[in-house]
Amino acid sequence: MPLLPDSVSIDTRADLAALADPLSRALGVIADRHALSLDNATPASTGSAPVFLTERWAIKLVPPQWQRELEAELIATERVHGKLTARTASVRARGAIDAWSYAVFERLDGTSLRDARDALSDSDRQSIAAQLGEALRSLHAVSTDGLDLLHVDWDAFAIERVRLAPTFQAKHGLSRPALDSLAPLFERARPLVVDDRRALLHADLHHEHILLAQQNGRWKLHALLDFGDAVVGHPEYELVTPVFLAVGPHRDALLALFSAMGFRCDERSAARLTAWSAMHKFNALSRFLPRDHGADALSILRETYWPRTVDHVD
Repeated sequence: MPLLPDSVSIDTRADLAALADPLSRALGVIADRHALSLDNATPASTGSAPVFLTERWAIKLVPPQWQRELEAELIATERVHGKLTARTASVRARGAIDAWSYAVFERLDGTSLRDARDALSDSDRQSIAAQLGEALRSLHAVSTDGLDLLHVDWDAFAIERVRLAPTFQAKHGLSRPALDSLAPLFERARPLVVDDRRALLHADLHHEHILLAQQNGRWKLHALLDFGDAVVGHPEYELVTPVFLAVGPHRDALLALFSAMGFRCDERSAARLTAWSAMHKFNALSRFLPRDHGADALSILRETYWPRTVDHVD
């Protein structure tokens, strides 16, 4: 009889609680196989795959329907380890139990940017943004050879995101006048994929995936977490999530991020990145706007989050 069920949906705490006994036994199997101490593992999240934490390890158990995503995460995690200006987790073990897959990652210490945000000075914020830009630049310099599982057709992806963006943004509260301005924005911003550059992208680098540490009374970038959404794609796409969810509407910090990444922002690139801000798979624009935002919402976002660094880029 299988230890873990062949098919399962884990969307709520109740779903996870219903699997408590088989998951506990699965952790025992993993501990025995790899000589790990997992006795005090506690659940860290709910969602498509349960994650358990100990002081040293993060254990992800993945049902059959998400095995490709775990394999992609492992490929990206192993490729970047030791190559960036910030720390990333190592992979301690991997394997399968029945139809499920699992991976054991090193658990990194530090304070999430989300938890530290209120303690940051303007100087800290600007310094961390520059360090984040340097880390992303080092990530984008990592070789993509052999990463076939992570490649996507970026032109086709852009077309798909243009099609899906209005529905996604409407679902997440973008006003009708702002929704009506999306199509003209997409048209003005073409070409949305401006050249054939491709790099390994984290693609979801928000404030919970960035760890800080204090050094001599100052906050410093320490580590980047969770390469579960990593893809090989255009480097500009990488900017959207950290701009909105890590740096925020702080002009000097945004300029520090852009400079460290080598991104030069003129009027055309600001329009293009505003379009990608609306097209991004996870970026609900209404979170960054007043409740009563109107037709000028996208212009406000462009001026706030995509400050120009040059008048024109050839």
